[in-house]
Amino acid sequence: MATPQKDPRQPLLSLPQLLVLAVVLTALVLVMGAGSRQGRGPGPEQAILETRLAVERERNQQLLVTLTYVHSDDHVADYARDEGGMILPGEMRVVPLLQPPPPTATPVPPPISASIAPSTPFEAWWALFFDSPPPGR
Repeated sequence: MATPQKDPRQPLLSLPQLLVLAVVLTALVLVMGAGSRQGRGPGPEQAILETRLAVERERNQQLLVTLTYVHSDDHVADYARDEGGMILPGEMRVVPLLQPPPPTATPVPPPISASIAPSTPFEAWWALFFDSPPPGR
């Protein structure tokens, strides 16, 4: 009896078999990687995270204190006095009045002599750069 021969063009594994094999290999790589990381001691990342955690716990504590103060009657009274301008019975409100400074005399610029005053744009630029009249004048 003759054995059936396979078609040389037919793949060794079908598409579903390839997908299952890929998933199994990926899972195996992930498990092996997690196992090798688990055997190591705490890394520098853990120290950084613990420092950040301590800072955030302190900040959380400060926020809780602030929250308690905001829900108290003291906060309402402070807000009413500072922001609302309210006073208790029997108190007198004092509002400081700022007086404007006395006006000062504006200084008068010295007059420009006719010999220094430029008559052409060239002379004006020369005087601007060198603070002297142009040569030959």
